[in-house]
Amino acid sequence: MSNIEINVKDAYTGLTQKRRKDLEKLQEQFEEIAPARTGLFLTDDDEDMPVFAPKAGCEVIYARKQVAGNKSGARIVLTKDNYGHVATGLGGAGGTRCEAIDIVAGHLTSSEKIRTSETKSRANFAEDGARIYLTERGNVNHYFATENSDKLTAISDNLKSGIGIKADHTLVIGRERVRILAGLGKFHGGERLATGAKPPSPKIELGLTTEDNFQPAVRGENLVNYLYVMKDYVDTLAAKVDSLETELALYRIALAGHVHVVVGAGPSTPSPSAAVEGLRGVKKLFGQKLDGVIEEFHKAKTIRQHLGIKSGALKGVPSDYILSNTVFIGR
Repeated sequence: MSNIEINVKDAYTGLTQKRRKDLEKLQEQFEEIAPARTGLFLTDDDEDMPVFAPKAGCEVIYARKQVAGNKSGARIVLTKDNYGHVATGLGGAGGTRCEAIDIVAGHLTSSEKIRTSETKSRANFAEDGARIYLTERGNVNHYFATENSDKLTAISDNLKSGIGIKADHTLVIGRERVRILAGLGKFHGGERLATGAKPPSPKIELGLTTEDNFQPAVRGENLVNYLYVMKDYVDTLAAKVDSLETELALYRIALAGHVHVVVGAGPSTPSPSAAVEGLRGVKKLFGQKLDGVIEEFHKAKTIRQHLGIKSGALKGVPSDYILSNTVFIGR
């Protein structure tokens, strides 16, 4: 299926009144010619699927099918916070202010065995096909069995409102923009968590469900600017070192080729006094060159401190710091 085309005219609500009338007539014809209860052309069927049971006293269930008084097929459960049997979650513990909505398509569809209406089961966050779970107060990370990252973020999941979305593939599309944000809204009078508290610094984590080692994401423009600064620093330092090596080579050549005449002995190596004077000149010149190199190293130290890096620890978060304080990425 390299080429996929979807005919927008197949969308019922997007058609003209005449087109809708034609489809309604066609639908009647489909139902007349379709074999009884096969599901062909979205007619009713006799598919045997697991049932949602036992139903708790506080729950209201909307489902596509009903089998012997039990709900079956795609469902929406208005309930209190729970993630399985009636003793789970804050609702199962008798808690209040923990309303929940569980939307499921595919009851136990991921099970190793084919389940029929003989199977009675409540919510199964591991084996149900696709789910959107909303809770007023609970712990969605625990219910979906994801690795705890509290040790990184110092953010507790307990007793927090939450939405969990799980499926084999989860697709989010924005025709103009998709935004994934964390933090409080700019409401007049402020905003609080469901617990009534104010949250710590918000975090966005991207990684595997089994990940517990998240690291700050790199901020692109700040990294580019930092690399330009480091390039200038490295270029300047390399030029100073190259100049130092050149001067050293010239002095070696000059000293090696320098001779003077000694009466009665002929040509000789540099005199001790000349050698000492030459070395003083070398020391002075090299001292000036080394001062320039050391100055460049001090600049590098200043750069590291400006980026908030000192002995491997973060010391403040300046605006041009190359790492994000909000987005964290797993391995």
